[in-house]
Amino acid sequence: MKTFKFITISSILIVGLLSSVAAQNNNPDSTSNDSIKSPIYRGFIVEVDVAPLIESALINRYAYSFQGNLMVNLNNRFFPIVEIGYAGANKANILGAQFNTSGLFEKVGIDLRLMKPKPKATIKNNFLLGGLRLGMSHFNYSIKNILMEDDYWGGSEIINAENISTTKLWFEFVAGIRASVYNDIYMGWNVRNKRLISRTKPGENAPWYIPGYGLGNTSAWGFSYVIGYKF
Repeated sequence: MKTFKFITISSILIVGLLSSVAAQNNNPDSTSNDSIKSPIYRGFIVEVDVAPLIESALINRYAYSFQGNLMVNLNNRFFPIVEIGYAGANKANILGAQFNTSGLFEKVGIDLRLMKPKPKATIKNNFLLGGLRLGMSHFNYSIKNILMEDDYWGGSEIINAENISTTKLWFEFVAGIRASVYNDIYMGWNVRNKRLISRTKPGENAPWYIPGYGLGNTSAWGFSYVIGYKF
């Protein structure tokens, strides 16, 4: 429920932002010179991140992720963005312990253009970007066949913890590029440094994998490669 509230609020903010900038474009200041005033709203790009698909097929076969993005272009300088996806993992170690999870995730944030194109540049729709994201995932996970040994009394016991519900928050530093490759088709990539905000409580079994974040360490690195279309 928290995830859907987060998605709803973020969507309302994006729609409100689009309505505001569209109104400014349709009602320019009568005292200004329209011929030299550029519109603020420059359209939006719908993207698919293909990096997780390649990673799950070639590298990390235990995990999968599907993600789509909506990026708004404001004056070719500010790029508010919403990233929504679904991810999960199913992993077993050599001792037979198993972990599995799946769930929705969402990230909201903004990218800033770091370099302004030169006045004589022939391609002005290529951007070097840096930005921030706030991510959240509400999901369930299970840990099975955990062997617990009693060093004091001796003996051992198999522990199973199923359908543990939790919510994790994190933020990301992002740097990358977007480039127009043909008409309104865009491609790009970025690297991300992720920092977990929500920490594991004392006595809680920490999730080994967090949808949208990755391995449940306090920090993690990520990579995205996107293909998109501008509307």
